[in-house]
Amino acid sequence: MSDLRYPLRVLTKARTASRFSEDVAVRNAFRKIYRKGSWGGKGERFYSGSGSHDRTIVDPYVAAIESWTAAHHRKLDAVDLGCGDFSVGNRIRPLFGRYIACDVVPELIRYNARKYPGTGVDFRVLDLCSDDLPEGDVAMLRQVLQHLPNDLIARALPKLVARYRVLIVTEHVPSAPDFVPNIDNRNPQSIRLHNDSGVVLTEPPFDLRPVQERVLCEVPQFGGLIRTIAYQLY
Repeated sequence: MSDLRYPLRVLTKARTASRFSEDVAVRNAFRKIYRKGSWGGKGERFYSGSGSHDRTIVDPYVAAIESWTAAHHRKLDAVDLGCGDFSVGNRIRPLFGRYIACDVVPELIRYNARKYPGTGVDFRVLDLCSDDLPEGDVAMLRQVLQHLPNDLIARALPKLVARYRVLIVTEHVPSAPDFVPNIDNRNPQSIRLHNDSGVVLTEPPFDLRPVQERVLCEVPQFGGLIRTIAYQLY
């Protein structure tokens, strides 16, 4: 009888190596974006783009999060996944109890920790797709998934569902209601809006089935909508 363990072992190693390579490629792409200032900022060391600094975009988001948190009887513990330069996170941090802010770029996390001392924020270097996720009540992913390929989103989603009661997800999507969702994106410097698509977690290939979903806010930008949805998972 042939021994099937060896070829299975080789396949597992190959998949692991492939995943590691893709994780490193995405991490390096984000480091390059900040190093080159690809998202603007007029020479600022770290700048997460207009979506994190334009008041017409950020103010409605902050107001929506304020309204959503006010409906709860206690301050929830939050995990900010892909916190970027933390200009948005700093505004909503007082609305929560424990607050963990994570990003895949080590230099950015060190910068944030120096810039925002005394806020009670636990800044961590973390890869959403490959690392264990911190405990919390709610996870916030603000314009993060739109930069990731579908296979990495599919790898992260079960971990998110297993760990958190609520996901608050913000994505840039086309304004037309009949757009084709989840067209793959292999370039972290780009987003699906450029292909008239956007990430929709409740559609294939992700098929998230929340107990409840609620649109918290929508803001027009660049011919699309920056849409924030709260998914109640249980």
